[in-house]
Amino acid sequence: LMFSKLEREVARSKASDGAGNVRALGRDDACVVAARKIFDAVDADASGTVSSIELLDSDLLRSLGQCVDCTCEKKGSCQSVSNFMAEIDKTHPEGEIHFDEFLIAAHHLLYEGDASVSLFGGENADELVDELLNGDTNNNMPMEKNKADKYSKRFDAMCEEFGTWDNGDSSSKAEARNPRLALVLEGCFAGAKQQPVVDALKILYVDFRVLRMAGDLIFKMMRKLAN
Repeated sequence: LMFSKLEREVARSKASDGAGNVRALGRDDACVVAARKIFDAVDADASGTVSSIELLDSDLLRSLGQCVDCTCEKKGSCQSVSNFMAEIDKTHPEGEIHFDEFLIAAHHLLYEGDASVSLFGGENADELVDELLNGDTNNNMPMEKNKADKYSKRFDAMCEEFGTWDNGDSSSKAEARNPRLALVLEGCFAGAKQQPVVDALKILYVDFRVLRMAGDLIFKMMRKLAN
């Protein structure tokens, strides 16, 4: 009886307008799962909707680089939050959005409609969830040492692996596969030989989540291109 009810609920959900809206974005299942984890972390009262106050209190938009010039001091009037909520043509109560609307707003506003970029870090979404739930989302505050060490070691490991690609074979493969991205790869090889550049990138990678997510994506793209 329980499984029969679950099957009916799944079928109903798949046939809903919200599910259709999500499918229309062209996002894969991993992105939808990642977005759901973030949505549930922001939904502090577990109501099934996210309010503008919850979005503000969660610091999600700040953590994704949307509040670089913010002056609201989280006092209830945040332009980034207002822009996010206004991205949706809401049919729900004022100031409340459901998951499908949250995902649509994130897709269009935070990722500019580019379905090739993983929502909220994709497989790394758990890191963002952890930081949201533990309140460690203020990019202007010193990062906890253990997390800084973790990201520092990850960056060093990426640099070490990247160094093994710097040979004629990798460059030839990249040129054959995608000439435009091959130029990006060659630029990365050149930059990796400049220690001040590497040191500066490491600081950005460790201290700023949105740049760390972008760095992870670029690294994966270059790995696929070079190997």
